[in-house]
Amino acid sequence: MNTNLKPWASNYPSPYEGHDLTHRPDWANIIVWDAFFNNLTAGFMVFTTVAWFLGGHVFSNLLPFALTLALIIVLIDLALLVFDLGDPPRFIHAMRVLHFKSPLSVGVWGLACYSSCLGAAVAIYWLIYLFGSGGPVIHIYAGVLMRLFTVLAFIGALVVICYKGVAFSCTSQPGVKDARWLTSFMVSDALLMGCGLYAVMAFALGSWTVWAQLLVPMLILLCARCVAFALMYLETRERAKLVYHSETGLLLVMVYLIGGLGAAALAFFGPSCMAISGVLVLLTGIFERYWLIGLTKKI
Repeated sequence: MNTNLKPWASNYPSPYEGHDLTHRPDWANIIVWDAFFNNLTAGFMVFTTVAWFLGGHVFSNLLPFALTLALIIVLIDLALLVFDLGDPPRFIHAMRVLHFKSPLSVGVWGLACYSSCLGAAVAIYWLIYLFGSGGPVIHIYAGVLMRLFTVLAFIGALVVICYKGVAFSCTSQPGVKDARWLTSFMVSDALLMGCGLYAVMAFALGSWTVWAQLLVPMLILLCARCVAFALMYLETRERAKLVYHSETGLLLVMVYLIGGLGAAALAFFGPSCMAISGVLVLLTGIFERYWLIGLTKKI
């Protein structure tokens, strides 16, 4: 027995101090798109439901199309998630028992409940729309069910939007484990991307009058995203300097000039420019997630 080993005490720091204990998985682009579509569908669903709650016939008319688009995005995300885990049975195992202390379990259950309720709401609407000939009573009950599942999907989206994912766990991957403002950034950015996608969808469907109602939320969410990103960047800039060296300028230009000031300025000039602003927001969201995932690379 080696008696020269010093015990762990306040005067004897752990030999693991200052070392990264986790190893970055063999991720490629899939984790970036998984995070992007996960945040996009949740942020879009939350924004869509809040707009619907606030009323207005335009938002009500757009609701079925928005729910359908959110469902398509979450199905893409579920497929990417299974491939991201690398082992499909792991996803199934995470659904067997809900562990509130397990981020993976809570995230998977939240995403599954959200997608199930959203799918039910979309199915009810389009079935009634395509085959609805059961009279006014059937339409009333179907409308109530659709709204019920929409509210349940909204609650599930709130869980999903607050779940950073295994890749961004502050206690796991080097580079982001000290980013205490990461959740705030992810939530504000997801809502901003949801607003941007809503603007693009409304313009594509010809609902140009929505532009006036989207202007103030777009500006507020742009400010919130920029502030949250700045706070998160201050916590990760030392790591970013080691990983990216002199590429910080490109990041700041993309987040603050193109996806910030540029998107905000365009939003004032009508529905078409608002849609372009939404596209810039979405492109910035992809760029940000590539940057975040890059922080976890081994130096």
